[in-house]
Amino acid sequence: MSKVSIIGAGAVGSTAAYLLSETPWVKEIVLVDVDQDRAQGQALDMMHGVGVSQTKRVMAGDYEATQGSDIIIITIGVPEKVGESRLIPLQKNADILKEIVPQMTAHSPNAKIVTVSNPVDILAYTTYKISGKAASDVIGLGTLLDTSRLKYLLSDYFNISPKSIEATVVGEHGDSQVVLWRHVRIGGLTLEAFAATQNMTLPEDFKETMAKRVKETAFDVWKMKGPNCYCVANAIQCLVEALLSPERRVLPVSNLYTTSTGLTVYISLPSIVSAQGVEQMLPELLNAEEEAQLNASCAVMHDYITQMTL
Repeated sequence: MSKVSIIGAGAVGSTAAYLLSETPWVKEIVLVDVDQDRAQGQALDMMHGVGVSQTKRVMAGDYEATQGSDIIIITIGVPEKVGESRLIPLQKNADILKEIVPQMTAHSPNAKIVTVSNPVDILAYTTYKISGKAASDVIGLGTLLDTSRLKYLLSDYFNISPKSIEATVVGEHGDSQVVLWRHVRIGGLTLEAFAATQNMTLPEDFKETMAKRVKETAFDVWKMKGPNCYCVANAIQCLVEALLSPERRVLPVSNLYTTSTGLTVYISLPSIVSAQGVEQMLPELLNAEEEAQLNASCAVMHDYITQMTL
């Protein structure tokens, strides 16, 4: 049973807190927010349900209250705008991390840190540099959510459960992400083979259109209702469970990676995630073309990193 602290009690942070409060591996959750009343209100709202739910402990507090956390989740940051690149609010969010990360690590030196705020890859790298922790202990949510979105869109198109779909998105959580189409399987079959079993003929631009939808669907949701919070919280829960359980799961999360061209960045690849953090990244899954696409994605990240003030 573990203690999880969430920095940021907005839509994403509070939704993640609620899901994690129902997770057997978690015994205590601390919400920290510059708006202390909001954090306190979110915590009380969840605790008021204990009489008709399972035992949980959710509280609001300052950084001192996070003492001894096993996992710290960073959801705080300058919000994105519709149609705006995730990279625009970069420096402002980096400046926030420079202020809060030392406080987090001072109270919980052994905690795993999960970065959710966007642009997640660059901010995970920033957190890694500021914290002084091993890269295995600083993890970006990366393309875990993009992968989930791809599975949803494919399941909707083929009218098949997403549980029957294997698919992975790698690279940047953003415009330069890469779908590993070679590895997509439905019931063990390739897309084309499965489509044939359903008497379906895939359009020539199917993969390009689907990859574009994966990148743009978050902004569609934003236009309709504001922040994407439920799906992000689901991805956070998935990653936290992998970090707390005895299982070793392969998830597409963002971690420190050096490209064949010599660039060192945080980027998403299928990775073995366990209680030890990110044990291993698996670039061996890429062929030459996919590696070239990943390197291009890394170059985008590296270009912005060189423009940052850490």
